[in-house]
This record gives sequence, C-alpha cells and structure tokens, in this order.
Amino acid sequence: MSSKKAEARERVKAMREEQARRDRKRERTMRFGIAGAVVAAVAIIAVAVAASRGDDGPTAVPANVNEGKGLDIANDEAQGIMVGDEAAPVTIDYWMDFLCPHCAEFKNTNAPAIDQLVESGEANIVYHPVTYTGGVYSSRANNAFACASDEDMSTEFIDAAFASQGTQWSTGSLVDLGEQAGIGGDYESCVRDDTYKDWSRAVEDGARDFDVTGTPTVFINGELLPSTSWTPDGITQAVETVAAGGSIETPAGDAGDDAAGEGAETPAGDATP
Repeated sequence: MSSKKAEARERVKAMREEQARRDRKRERTMRFGIAGAVVAAVAIIAVAVAASRGDDGPTAVPANVNEGKGLDIANDEAQGIMVGDEAAPVTIDYWMDFLCPHCAEFKNTNAPAIDQLVESGEANIVYHPVTYTGGVYSSRANNAFACASDEDMSTEFIDAAFASQGTQWSTGSLVDLGEQAGIGGDYESCVRDDTYKDWSRAVEDGARDFDVTGTPTVFINGELLPSTSWTPDGITQAVETVAAGGSIETPAGDAGDDAAGEGAETPAGDATP
C-alpha cells in the first residue's frame, strides 16, 4: 500500500473519531439541558400548587357575614351571611343546603314568618350554607350566594335558588340564575372566579363545632330549636321567648335528634362532616 493511501486512511479515521467525540459531547449537553428543564418545570408547578392552597393570603370572606352574634363562632372565616339588622335582639342561625329538599320545605313553610321577624327588627337570620346533600353543586351555589351577598341581594338569590332546586348547577347556570334574579355588579365575575370557594369550605368545617350533622338545623341565640318548633308559630314564639330573656325548652334527648332528625337531610357518610 502506498504511503499516500495510508495517510489518507489515517486522516479519514481521525476525522471520524473527532466527529464521534463531537456527537458524544452534543448528546451529553442535550441530556443536561432536558434535566434542567424538568427541574425548572417541577419548581414552577410546586409554586403554583402552593399558591392554589391559599399560601398567598387569608380566605376571602363575603360582605354581610355575621359579626359574632348568635352562635360563638371563633373562626371569622367560617361566619355565615347575615340578613337583617345587626342590632336585633335575637339571631336565628340557620344551617342549610341549597339542594336539600327538606330545606326547601322549611323555607316554603316558614319564610313569611321569618321575613316578618327580620323586617320588624325582632330578629336577624344568619345563613350557614353546607354541601351535605349536593356536594360540588351545592358548593358552587354557596359561592354564588356569597357573590350575591356582596351585591346586597342574598334574599333574592335564596328565593331564586330554591325555586330552581334540583338543578345540577354549573358556573353558567348560576350566572344565568343571578341575571334572572336581577343581581348585577361584580356577581358574574365573582361566580366565574369561584371567589368564595374557600369560605364555603370553612363554613362547613365550622358546623362540626356545633354538632351540626344534617340540614335544616336551627339555633335561636345559640339554643338549638327542636324540629317540633319548625313552624311559623313555633319560630315566632321561640324568638319572642328568647327576646324576653327566657330559654327554649328542649325535651331531654331531643338535642341530638333534632339536628338531623325528622325532616332533616343527612346523607350517607356525612354523619360526621
């Protein structure tokens, strides 16, 4: 073999080895780049998850929440929404679910009497919405209720929601509900942003402090109202008795039954919400 051919082959071999070295270097660089990108992506996701868990501030609380009357609820973020004069001598605390059929019955039977007590200044009422019956659908309705409260239209929302009970509420249907009820302002954006979902969860957590296991459940100035008094006359008499400095007479053994007894909606698995 001539020396020229040998030299040519050596040059080709050297070129191939150099190319292989460059290919290996490029492959290592790509692997390190991908690994770095994965680490960065994981860090971004972790920050986003932390923010979604509320690490960026306190729970948003709607307007017109109770100012500490009635039940002694220690957590301000778990307060219900009040309708009526804060200075009223009696507070009715009402735990309800927008999809609870017994709550609809309670409203249809007792709303006129309660409205009269509220309008006369004899009492105010604090609504504590939970999700025992409707789950995620009730949670969406609770958020929309809070949004309506921001516009001072809590009662209008309650009337409209119970009138359409049975709806598996979506964001869009709750926006439509508010429009039909005449709720304007920032209601739509509040509903779409799910502004008060954490407040709704806090209200439900607060139910445990008062052994509320079913809906409806009613307290008058902190005293449990037995289901036997869930009538217009019964509620009116209880308010007048408490306003006069008296106490609701609850027969022995009724306290545990009335929170989730006759006419109360206690879904399976929710006995200890």
